[in-house]
Amino acid sequence: MESSPMSVLNGMPPATAEATAPRITSEITLELTPFDQRPYRRLIAARAETIRRVAGKLKPAFGLASALDAGCGTGFFSKTLAECGLNTCGFDGRKENVAEARKRYPEVPFETGDIEERGILELGKFDFVLCCGLLYHLENPLRAMRNLRALTDKCLLLESMCIPDERPSMLLREEPRAADQSLTDVACYPSEGSIVKMLYRAGFAVVYRVSPLPNHDDFQETAEHARRRTMLLASSMPIDLAGFRLYPEPHETSDPWNKAAGPATLQRRVRRFLASTRRRQYITLAMRARRVFPEMPIPLRLPFGAWWLAEKGGLDHELMYNGFEEMEMRFVERLLRPGMTVLDIGAHHGLYTLLTAKRVGKRGRVIACEPSPRECQRLARHVRVNRCGNVEVEACAVGESSGEAELFVVEGFRDWGNSLRPPAVPEPTRKVRVPVRRLDDLLAARGVEHVDFIKLDAEGGELGVLHGAKRLLQTAPRPAILAEVEDIRTRPWGYAAREIVKLLAEWNYQWFGLSETGSLYLVPADEEAYDANFVALPAERSEEFQRLLART
Repeated sequence: MESSPMSVLNGMPPATAEATAPRITSEITLELTPFDQRPYRRLIAARAETIRRVAGKLKPAFGLASALDAGCGTGFFSKTLAECGLNTCGFDGRKENVAEARKRYPEVPFETGDIEERGILELGKFDFVLCCGLLYHLENPLRAMRNLRALTDKCLLLESMCIPDERPSMLLREEPRAADQSLTDVACYPSEGSIVKMLYRAGFAVVYRVSPLPNHDDFQETAEHARRRTMLLASSMPIDLAGFRLYPEPHETSDPWNKAAGPATLQRRVRRFLASTRRRQYITLAMRARRVFPEMPIPLRLPFGAWWLAEKGGLDHELMYNGFEEMEMRFVERLLRPGMTVLDIGAHHGLYTLLTAKRVGKRGRVIACEPSPRECQRLARHVRVNRCGNVEVEACAVGESSGEAELFVVEGFRDWGNSLRPPAVPEPTRKVRVPVRRLDDLLAARGVEHVDFIKLDAEGGELGVLHGAKRLLQTAPRPAILAEVEDIRTRPWGYAAREIVKLLAEWNYQWFGLSETGSLYLVPADEEAYDANFVALPAERSEEFQRLLART
């Protein structure tokens, strides 16, 4: 947990103070709530058993220490999380629930808060977030989901009622004003597919259905009703543990107005498979094959024609299921021409290297710089498989001065976060000694006199890269630059991302944002914060580059 719990939300003294203060009274009167009725107690017990099982598996595997119970009610699941050995706090939208939770479980801090409001993010981040029985009571579930993602550092366990449909859909439903219902008169009841889609769109890397689901009729198909509830685990990294079934992001594949009766479960899966694209069918079959051959790479044909050997990293997952930096990729495709010279700084496994190599052709030249020895191996493999004879790989970091430095290599899903500073990722890292070169020196040694385009992604080290390339960036003809400009990356380096923008603006570069079509729009160079990939064009060549973009 990154910050102390929640007294900032409502000005009330934190519950931790209550927990540590001496208690004079010898007894506490607990009020019966709707959650204490027999049907609720059975449901609560079934969910609590599953929560213990899930937390018990994840805690040692991912080093879970802190937990947040979002929509805690009267605190029963907060107590469950605390019993699992997690440093737990909870919040609820109703003050009366919070007051009752404090009475029942004085050792757990509780506060009042609304998951649909941005103020809830003042809580910080938690290793494990639980959201049980809340989502379907909300008017704005996607907004709440984004807030849940911002609160979650590693894993979110979400339980909810759901419409029995794997397609993304939602029912706007009137709810009575009651202590166990919505804070307003209406709520959006999502299908299970809609919940999964929201989880992916909120930014979770991977989603699983918990298996088995809690032992309660609401989680089962019965003679009286379809399954009413689901329990899903959303994670910032893949989970290779029994009890979690991968749930890919659903996409609409059929006419929602079709009146055909729903087929049985197996038939529905077969039809969904047959109705999906050939690419999705291929990935589904390949993932099944990987269960038998865990280390098998999955060959993927990228949209621009190159082959990618997908393994188990974050970028591989994005390329298989979601696409990656599509606006940026469209921009690069439209900008580059045969014969150009390109620098890929922070090449990683070579996605932009392959794209630019395809675009500049045999007469062009691509220099790909990647400091991580592990990533360099995959980069070289992709270059070799695609027969990119116009690519030169430099196994080094790029910085303000030449020498050596320690590279923090991420040992996990987010292997794109390797940096010369400790990266802000939950996975462990290991240090590797790597060479560092000034870009001006590197180009001089290779006899490169001019560069047309730079893709710059140095995980926060962008400012140093630019300072080490003064000759290149201050001598005509100057290159266009696509740069990652994010405060979360630059913070470990001790500077704000706006310093990147400010420096190039002083060197007479103009900054642009990217639209969905790959076209550009002007971005002010004096914003307080930046959090995206931006394009910098030398003022004297801005019209030239924009003419290239206009030619499809």
